[in-house]
Amino acid sequence: MQVYFMRHGIAFERGEWEGSDFDRPLTDDGVKRTKSVVKALHKQGELAVDAIWSSPLVRALQTAKIAAAVLDAPLTVVPGLQSGTDLETLLAGAAHEAVPKCLLCVGHEPDLGRMVAELTGDSVCREFKKAGVAKLEGKFKAGKMKLVWYKAPKDVLGD
Repeated sequence: MQVYFMRHGIAFERGEWEGSDFDRPLTDDGVKRTKSVVKALHKQGELAVDAIWSSPLVRALQTAKIAAAVLDAPLTVVPGLQSGTDLETLLAGAAHEAVPKCLLCVGHEPDLGRMVAELTGDSVCREFKKAGVAKLEGKFKAGKMKLVWYKAPKDVLGD
């Protein structure tokens, strides 16, 4: 199985946004940069998935919708990816879903870094940059996956 983890793109800062944190959206730059990252990874043959799971928070859902359009993949909102979650919650929710062989999970920091560390059995948590992507392979269980690569947007876009 292949699982990709992607942090949402650049969103408005909390101090710039007057609404709830749940509804805090991507900035225009966040939308453009996210689309550029996904398109470039797809064009390079680095990113192709059967399905996308997303946090219900607006900034992550916007990121997932961009990826779904570029990758032509179905999107499911998965509460187990909301901000503040953990691997146990995600895997418990996954038990109720048909888990595809190749999955993209879109979520938040520091949750994604912790999940990748737990899935790979690593004691160090990777910090995901906004619109950063990691690819893992193996069995979707704690300690049973291998980190294939992690790419920050600058690694993909060369800026």
